Amino acid sequence: MNILLVDDDGDLRRSIGDFLANRGHRVQFATDGHEALTHLEQTAPDLILSDIGMPGMDGIELLRGIRKRFDDLPVILMTGHGTLETAIDALRQRAYDYLKKPVHLEELLACIDRVEDNRDESRR
Repeated sequence: MNILLVDDDGDLRRSIGDFLANRGHRVQFATDGHEALTHLEQTAPDLILSDIGMPGMDGIELLRGIRKRFDDLPVILMTGHGTLETAIDALRQRAYDYLKKPVHLEELLACIDRVEDNRDESRR
């Protein structure tokens, strides 16, 4: 699966990116929401995995921007400072899932597997 990982934390991008690449996923990176939207104009990932708390454009704003252009693109949001209000807002914007940091990598992988399964089912 082609995944765009959006996070301002370089160490987190590397660790999650390496984990996903070692499991056969192709991972590309963006450091913030603006860079992610620019990236989306050039390539078409299968999934966006984004932090919520980023400077400039946060993950919820990014999700809104994605929904304006790419209605069905799955987006998984991650946050270390989540609130119930943020989770509700993410789900209203049709986030595929909402994960708390520190992200448990096996939980993330299971979530990505569900995205793949849903994608495969919709192609049948």
